Parts: sequence; structure tokens; C-alpha cells
Amino acid sequence: MNETVERLPQQNRSRVTAEKFITAAFKMLETQTFAELSVGELARSAKRSVGSFYQRFGSKEEFLKILIVDFLETGIGDEAAAVWKGKSPKQVYAKFLEDTYDRILSHRNLWHAVLEMSASDPSFWAEFGPYRDRRLMDLMTAIEAALGRKLTQTESRKLAIAGQVFNSVMNNQIINSPGPLTLDDAQFFPTMAKIALDVADLED
Repeated sequence: MNETVERLPQQNRSRVTAEKFITAAFKMLETQTFAELSVGELARSAKRSVGSFYQRFGSKEEFLKILIVDFLETGIGDEAAAVWKGKSPKQVYAKFLEDTYDRILSHRNLWHAVLEMSASDPSFWAEFGPYRDRRLMDLMTAIEAALGRKLTQTESRKLAIAGQVFNSVMNNQIINSPGPLTLDDAQFFPTMAKIALDVADLED
């Protein structure tokens, strides 16, 4: 993946320290927003100094980019695709939607920060495009393997529209929390998944 954010420093000691900050941040983001997260509290939680934070990350914004990469990297590759093996095209997409929902739900404060940054700076999300593209490519490959053929242009378009609908509603919930269904509502995912699956119209 070229032209992407470098995930972590290369030297072992720096990598260990960076991992401490990342682990501490994800834990803190379970109960507070990224805007509320202070570097001082983060350093104390990571058992590192404030100076070591700025030495490795430069700023909170650059640190946010590292967190995003860490989050996105867990959603691609062989491990992520293993759960799709042996399923029908529709089942593959259903698992993809479920994974997307679960990951966003458990990292909603991080994703809220991502959406705020991308709203204020349209170019912000562009540097993470390769991770998004890889995840979508993994999905397409798994669906085509289940079909035993390439997706047609019409099928690909339906899949793209289904994803747009699902992601748009998820993102709107993260930012605005409109009704009648909220992200935590037990009916939210089943309802949105059914809509997306109906739009995608994949073989069962």
C-alpha cells in the first residue's frame, strides 16, 4: 500500500512505546470522545511521558491517523476473509455487514472523530483509501469465489449502492443519532442488513 500513513515507528523500543499509547487510547475511547482525550491522561494511562508521545506522533491529529490505520488494518487480509469461506454470496455479504456494524459499534468514538475530521477536511479520508479499497476487494473476491464467476457490472453496482445505503445510515447515527432506530437498538442492524441485502440482491 503506497502513500498511506506509516503505522508505527520502526525501531523496537519506539514501537513498544507507540503500542502502549495505542492500546491506552483504544481503552480510553470506550468511554470518552477523541476530543475529550487529553495527551496527559493518555500518557499516564500508557505509563509513558507526554514528551514521548509528541516525540513519536507529533500531534493528536497525527496520532488519530495512526489509530485509524490500526483499526482499518484489522479489517483486511486473510484473517478477516476466513469467516467468509464456504458461504453463499448472500451469506458472505451478510457477514461483511455484521463485521462492519460490530467494529463501528465497538469503536464509535474513534469513528466519530474520523467523520468529524473528514467533514472539516474533505482530503482527510483520501490517504486511507487503500485500506478501504483492500477491504472492498477482499469482499468482492470472496463473493466471486462463492459465485464461481466474476460479478457483472449490474451486480457490482447493486453491491456498491447497498454499501452506500448501509454506511450512510451508520455514519449518520454516529454523528447525529436520529430516530426512530438508534445504533444500540436491537432492531437497528437486522433492519439495515435486510435493506442492504435486498438492494444487493445476491444469490443465497
